[in-house]
Amino acid sequence: MSIVCRVLPVLACLLVGPSALAEVVIDRTRVVYPQQAREVTLGLSSEASGPRLVQIWVDAGDATAAPESSEVPFLVVPPLLRMEAGAGQALRLIHTPEPGHSRPITESLYWLNVLVIRPTQPASESNHLSLAFRTRIKVFLRPDHLPGASADAPAALRWAWQGCTLHVRNPGDYYVTLSSVVLNREGRTWRNDLAPMLAPRASAILELTDAGPARQSGDQFTTLDDNGATQTHSLMLAETAPE
Repeated sequence: MSIVCRVLPVLACLLVGPSALAEVVIDRTRVVYPQQAREVTLGLSSEASGPRLVQIWVDAGDATAAPESSEVPFLVVPPLLRMEAGAGQALRLIHTPEPGHSRPITESLYWLNVLVIRPTQPASESNHLSLAFRTRIKVFLRPDHLPGASADAPAALRWAWQGCTLHVRNPGDYYVTLSSVVLNREGRTWRNDLAPMLAPRASAILELTDAGPARQSGDQFTTLDDNGATQTHSLMLAETAPE
């Protein structure tokens, strides 16, 4: 989940920590949308001290794209609403595929945006500052015909250690969200705590840093599952880098 700040229309924008931005909270950190589902319902709750205007839309990965120019096969109902302090709101996320499109062969990734706009100052104050804060969470569109299960995808990753870098390949059809990697080599522990998300059938190279003397535990990596919970897995290295 990423949090960014946007001007609508304003003269300046302040970027603050997530705790200060959590005025309107989404009831999850990611959405898994089964492709054949009629809709998926999400919940918003307001922890703000007063009313807030909230705009919701889906983009295909470009965080700078305006809501009206974002071409995605999703509809959000309602796309714009006013939330009072302490109120809750249900959102309907509806998949709207275009007729005639070929059936996807892998999972697809989109982003749900929730833009929270604070009330502006009176119009008489010509140099007023208006703030808007946006939260983006991943939306995984999951075809029903994919082989296997998403929970098994991390075990299928292919790993190889070369120098101080770790090569990893995801041969499957599901996204795999890595969160950390730990290796023990030559009496030292090597780790990466900013590991990337791996798209289906994609590869990545991870730079590892020396984290001190080797630990007794084996090589391992962690991922985030469909619910955003951390899962730990054993890491098995191959002799050569994955193709």
